[in-house]
Amino acid sequence: MSFVTFVAATLIATIPATDSLTPITIRLQAMVADAPFQCGRSYSGIGTTGASITASDFRFYVHNVRLVNARGDTVRAALAPLAPWQDRDVALVDFENGTATCANGTPETHPEITVLAPAGEYRGVAFTMGVPFARNHGDLASQAPPLSLSRLFWSWNAGYKFLRVDMRATQGDSAATAWVIHLGSTGCTGAPGAKAPTSCSHGNRPEIALSGFDPARDVIVADLAALLSRSDVRKNQPQTAMGCMAAPNDADCGGLFASLGLAHPNATGADTPKFFRVGRGALTGASR
Repeated sequence: MSFVTFVAATLIATIPATDSLTPITIRLQAMVADAPFQCGRSYSGIGTTGASITASDFRFYVHNVRLVNARGDTVRAALAPLAPWQDRDVALVDFENGTATCANGTPETHPEITVLAPAGEYRGVAFTMGVPFARNHGDLASQAPPLSLSRLFWSWNAGYKFLRVDMRATQGDSAATAWVIHLGSTGCTGAPGAKAPTSCSHGNRPEIALSGFDPARDVIVADLAALLSRSDVRKNQPQTAMGCMAAPNDADCGGLFASLGLAHPNATGADTPKFFRVGRGALTGASR
């Protein structure tokens, strides 16, 4: 029995399902266009210059999950406590498996979210990417999973990296170039001398809503090719962080923010392909 199967079985065994509250699994799949994501695999035709990339990390946090039922009503779907992947406030989606180029990651993956919601038929899903403000700015050393991972944490003030994708972009006539996507809150300030801020000028928590999603049938596809479709991963804006680390003055963030539905001074057009979409069918192989 795999680790994920074991914890899922434990969850179902310890949380009694009733007519009004039952565990529902929302499945996700990492893709690069029409190819499943794999650590160490090279993908071509990426971004505005058709670059090739090899990724070494792919994880993000989710909270505030909602389902839309057959009547069109939005239903709160509380996160089911499922250590080490999710507690009652936040869930970690983890596509890397600690192999090949992802050697700094973890062996276990978690391409799903388990929620507690009324039994019934659903036709849509919504969620917020990131960590809630109340949990985003604390002492990493005192945090329990899924908020205990140092590779997904910036600092007490800035908080967590809501989305982390690390990659190397390659081109035929030069060495591989590192390029990363680290999305989190910026412009966080607080009282003088305090470690934790009281507010952030840019929360940077994407609100995602997908219609036509049936958790019993469909998967949520997270597509790196779509996320990078308006970016040139062969270059980095001078005097800014490598790739995009969510800075408002970093033009490299423009296409990424547009793909996530976030505001940014350099955001590309509304026609920018979206990072998330609904995939039909099972959680295997290419998107349907």
